[in-house]
Amino acid sequence: MTTGGIPGYGETERRILAEVASAVDTLNFGRAYQVATDALNRGMRHPALFNARGLTLHAAGRIREALEEFRAALTYSPNDALILNASALCQVALGRNAEALQTLDKALAVKPDHPQTHYRRAQILTSLGEHEAAQAAYERAIELDPNYAEAIGVLAAVLARKREGEKARALAERALKLVPNQPLAVYALAIVNIAEKRFVEAETRLRGLITEGKFSLQERASLLGQLGDALDGQGRYAEAFAVYRQENEELRLRGISKIARGRAVEAAGHLATYFESASPQRWRTEDNGDPQPDGPAEHIFLLGFIRSGTTLLEQVLASNSRIVALEEKGLLNVPSENFLTSNEGLDGLADLRGTALTMERQRYWERVRSNGVDIKGKVFVDKQPLNTVKLPLISRLFPRAKVLLALRDPRDVVFSCYRRHFALNATMYEFLALEDAATFYASVMRLAELCRQKLPLNIFEHRYEDMIKDFDGRVRAVCDFIGVPFAETMREFDKNAPYVDLRSPSATQVSRPLYSEGMGQWRHYTRELVPILPILAPWVEKLGYSRD
Repeated sequence: MTTGGIPGYGETERRILAEVASAVDTLNFGRAYQVATDALNRGMRHPALFNARGLTLHAAGRIREALEEFRAALTYSPNDALILNASALCQVALGRNAEALQTLDKALAVKPDHPQTHYRRAQILTSLGEHEAAQAAYERAIELDPNYAEAIGVLAAVLARKREGEKARALAERALKLVPNQPLAVYALAIVNIAEKRFVEAETRLRGLITEGKFSLQERASLLGQLGDALDGQGRYAEAFAVYRQENEELRLRGISKIARGRAVEAAGHLATYFESASPQRWRTEDNGDPQPDGPAEHIFLLGFIRSGTTLLEQVLASNSRIVALEEKGLLNVPSENFLTSNEGLDGLADLRGTALTMERQRYWERVRSNGVDIKGKVFVDKQPLNTVKLPLISRLFPRAKVLLALRDPRDVVFSCYRRHFALNATMYEFLALEDAATFYASVMRLAELCRQKLPLNIFEHRYEDMIKDFDGRVRAVCDFIGVPFAETMREFDKNAPYVDLRSPSATQVSRPLYSEGMGQWRHYTRELVPILPILAPWVEKLGYSRD
């Protein structure tokens, strides 16, 4: 029946392969899996059999098992572009995006004109923050298939978030002609409408789609978020809040699996408990930080809490040619897992010296350079707001580094985290309920306060509201702290910054000139925020904001 693992194509084998193919084509995965399994058990070997089992397991959410089946299929047909695509989808689902990108590159080497491969590659590039390359990949997919409505809708949304309204509108309308109510096209038009303050038009468009359309949980959340913003723009705050709450409750019900490894608030609380009794002397060191050959002139960590204005400040800084910035690349994730997740790890970090310390630093700089940035002689800014919880690691590894700590009214911060749409993970899960978001904020700020008391840190506080009121004065103060002269280009950060990270909820905001509407947003929602005001009150007072 087989020779060297390759099937002979007799009548029985052809009938089995045809039956499997028919079951897959009609999405009858149960039948496909059964026929393929029976054939494999009888000794038949063919990539279509493993592929059918993989597709069935993927549809059932059994991603790791599905990937194993696709790998088995590739042993018999290593250059099958469709199976390579299926493997990449599994790798993405498992969080192995870089590996998935390599798999898709292999698929394109085999079949360079396959539009869906370019589309999936664009999605992965977006998740990695490679937005220009992603946009080019979307454009290539559309070039290969001018009727690819989903790709056209996504590209419209990308351009809408970049505030390229006319281009976004044209693409969205093109997608809607191909597929009426295409979700991403409607989402893109809603972004454009809201940017133009055409809130009623955005609301009408979104309500029609949300009522009638069928889409994924993530698409629905994005649409609900835009609907809330459309209502907010009309001053219908109670209705807007109800929509934000609906969005978050739906995500919360489906997102419980994201916190299998523990809550982010608990991790912050554990660190705070450790440093409450930590000895400052143990964390002091004579180490000078191992200056890097071809390294930066200054090393800056831009921290704070999410929605505290870190993205805006980064865009302003990146508009200065003397500064190079990396946004949210997870450069400290690996050592954080090793040192910050247990008391034993924290003790080990406090005692880290010599070669082990040097190696950790070298690995960090290797990760920096792998992102393709030239840091030599520049001021290098590593922006990741919630690296605030990694201050112990920053203090030990980089004693000469400077820390910019972004601050904003805690009530605006927490409400903004609640209303803005984030890609769901264990940390972002904390923002799906107001009380959780407020408690998480308080935990992180408490940890930051303890770190400032116990660790040798060089910190400059940057207040969002102060920069809105006196842009030049505050930015000059930041420049003085990090050691660069103020540049005229920084005033036009919306035009001169090298990129906007479209993953950030702030993307559409930092693509426009400075504005003051972001201050005091919480006041419109005072009634809804009543349950969390006592949690935030100590930080409102400590940071010097007015209670009323």
